[in-house]
Amino acid sequence: MVLTAPSSSGARMFASSHPEDQAGKLTRSRFGRGAMFGVLVVFAIVVILTDMAMFRRGFSLVELFMDEWQFSDGREEFMLCAIIFVVVLLREYGWLGSSGRRGLVGAASLRKKDTDVACSRGAAACGVPEVAVPSSEAIAKRSAAAIKCNEAIDRAALEGNAEKAGQLLLDFERAGGKADHRHYNSVIRAHAKCGNPVSAERWLRRMVNKGVPRTLGSYNMLLDAYAKTDNAEACEKWLQHLIEDGIEANVTSYASAIYAHARRGDAASAEKWLKRMVAAGIDPDAATYNVLILSHGVKGNASGAEAWLAEMRTRGLEVSVCTYTAVINAVAKSGDMSAAERWFQRMLEEEVQPSVATFSAMMDACAKAGDMVRAEQWHDRMIQHGIAPNAHTCGAMVNACAKARSPHSAEAAERWLDFSENAGVLNDVVVYSSVIDACAKAGDAERAMRIFRRMQAKGLKPHILAYTALARPFAYRGDWIKVESIAQEMIASGIERNEYFVYAQLVSYSASQPRQGHSAEQCFRSAIAEGIPVNDHIVSALARSVGRPRCAELMKELCGGREVPARPRPAQGRKLGGRA
Repeated sequence: MVLTAPSSSGARMFASSHPEDQAGKLTRSRFGRGAMFGVLVVFAIVVILTDMAMFRRGFSLVELFMDEWQFSDGREEFMLCAIIFVVVLLREYGWLGSSGRRGLVGAASLRKKDTDVACSRGAAACGVPEVAVPSSEAIAKRSAAAIKCNEAIDRAALEGNAEKAGQLLLDFERAGGKADHRHYNSVIRAHAKCGNPVSAERWLRRMVNKGVPRTLGSYNMLLDAYAKTDNAEACEKWLQHLIEDGIEANVTSYASAIYAHARRGDAASAEKWLKRMVAAGIDPDAATYNVLILSHGVKGNASGAEAWLAEMRTRGLEVSVCTYTAVINAVAKSGDMSAAERWFQRMLEEEVQPSVATFSAMMDACAKAGDMVRAEQWHDRMIQHGIAPNAHTCGAMVNACAKARSPHSAEAAERWLDFSENAGVLNDVVVYSSVIDACAKAGDAERAMRIFRRMQAKGLKPHILAYTALARPFAYRGDWIKVESIAQEMIASGIERNEYFVYAQLVSYSASQPRQGHSAEQCFRSAIAEGIPVNDHIVSALARSVGRPRCAELMKELCGGREVPARPRPAQGRKLGGRA
């Protein structure tokens, strides 16, 4: 900024409002004016040498006052503005008032406060920055600190500790560090990888509030996280935010929205986003078409899946093992095992090598048909191809055993669990729950309990489906005491009941001899208090426990007069609402 003397142009309003003949006019001598001017010059030089940034701020404020007060007399204007300038500096350094600062030279080393609104306005008017430009050494130190912080955040993210990654960023900012998009993206990525899109969204919102420029990666990581947690609505909302933020979406952005709907089997919505993607000038790739095939496969729409594969060929896109696996999965879910095997053979003819997911799809098809023997044949064929089993293939074989409904299905399911563990497969809670479900369907309560304890010994925490499957065989034999103990253990582990478990409890009360009507009513009342939804299965089980007249009274009291359905007692081994 070039410092210039205040302008004295314009009408002499100040002089006219103070005529020379006005009573009480102050008489100034030439010597007095010169001495005052000299003192001000010396003071200004000291200030400049001590703190140039403060001098600029004070001068900016003087200019602001001059503009607002519209002084006109050159001499009086200069003297008055100079005095104001001195007063501003004195107040800034604490020589007037009780701020207790240590003087001019000592105060120059103190941290400047940027809370003076008038100074801010004056600096903006003059184009003068409020903060002094840092030295190259300071910039280098801050850059090194920022890099070190980002590396620490990345390490925490790799460890799967998203909370630590976020805390590191907060500590960095509180220490005066200036975080950029790389820091925030690392934290967002950490939460997204942990399957926690809500926390990832919170960090993206903080990024917006802090004025940190967002990148395409910032949004794509959040979109992917919401897509993988079946939250298509949030995925669509943030894709729209991305577009409104002026960032150009890419194929990954749109593919996330497509995938979110595909997981639900909502092919119509998935195809709608494909059209928007094409309208935006983005050509879909092979992975996008694979997702569209998946959307039809979820509902077993074989014709829809085959149509999109044909569209891929028309566009000249590569048909990979992922594509064939998606088609096979769609055909298998439609119940057409022969068609699934034809597609498998066609894949081999085109010299596309099957993967473990492909064989898992074939075994799943056999499981849905309850054909345990055929599923074992596909498992053997997979081993012959040199493909090692995994948790998914083990789960497929266990499901085949469960749906076979043979007297030996529970034993076969446990045998496949043993085989997978001996093969070094790290089975998850889903596989163990499937074995428990197979035992429950066979009415083998003791084996189910043994597998449940085995799962816990592996350090796996059972979920609500595992507890429900475990309670089922005890419920059908009327062992309500055992079911209640399972419920207590479940609640103690921090897992709340749902409608499926409540149904199992009510079945245990109705199947016991004698029936436990009072316990059933208490169970139902507590379920209402917990906000558990009431369905026809629950009402029917309650009616069998307390009798239809009392059940009707409870419906009138607690459920707004809901009708009591006339449903027969379920047969032994019947599945209790939902898969384990």
